[in-house]
Amino acid sequence: MEKQLAQLMRNLKFYFWLLFLGSAAMGISLMLFIPELTINEEVSVRIRTAAIVSLLGLIPLGLWLYNKKVVSATLPDDAKQRASLIFKWFMIRFALIDTVFYFNMIVYALTRDTSLLYGTGIAFLFLFFLCKPNKIEITQLLTNEQEDE
Repeated sequence: MEKQLAQLMRNLKFYFWLLFLGSAAMGISLMLFIPELTINEEVSVRIRTAAIVSLLGLIPLGLWLYNKKVVSATLPDDAKQRASLIFKWFMIRFALIDTVFYFNMIVYALTRDTSLLYGTGIAFLFLFFLCKPNKIEITQLLTNEQEDE
């Protein structure tokens, strides 16, 4: 069990830092190197609204799905299947929040609307604080310890 926990944590941390630092680098390059475009005001309002709606919808969806499918779900008895399920939903949660980060960053880069920079920052903080692998949580999930309600 310790070997599987160590392997799962190593994989989760590797992919987390790879994707997190890649997202940060992409965000910085988008912010610095994409010139502001002249976009029709109506189109600009629509894409800014879509970016904010994605921020308000996809982040909670990603967190809720992870909680429903992993944290509060009855996990398989086989530790290897549990590890696979935890990894799968960890990556799905990360991908949903990362999508919000990229979308807000791209829209900010195109429109230079400050509210989207804040939305990008919010998504980035969610990526760092809520998607970073937590050894205590992963240990509890992998050992299939269910809290008594």
